[in-house]
Amino acid sequence: MVSLGINDNLGNTGLELRQLRDTIDALRAELEAANARLGAERQRAIAQQEHDRLHARESVDALRDRLETAVAERSAAVQAALAQSADEVTQLKATVETLRRALETARADADQSKESSARATRDEHKQLHEIITALRARLESSNAH
Repeated sequence: MVSLGINDNLGNTGLELRQLRDTIDALRAELEAANARLGAERQRAIAQQEHDRLHARESVDALRDRLETAVAERSAAVQAALAQSADEVTQLKATVETLRRALETARADADQSKESSARATRDEHKQLHEIITALRARLESSNAH
């Protein structure tokens, strides 16, 4: 009976050993599957991260382009405004110069007119004095006769 007990014991041990090996194989397969899933998740996360990075880079590039365009447009608008202001200043200077010349001409004409008028008044006074002197001389000569 001892031999039967040993055989039973060996049979149980062999069965237990086979069950342990099956469990190890199952756990190994499960571990490999978990590692494969983890690797796949890691790859998916890396791909998503790369996609997000590229998307962010494209967004930054697009924003930079828009900013540069806006700066260029604003700069062009400022340059146009400066050019227009410069033109207006040039036109105003020309207008001021024209008005200054017109004023100087008007002053010169007024001075000349005033001088002519004063000369005419002096000449008229001189003539009137000559007439008065001639009439006085005639009157004195008529009274003397």
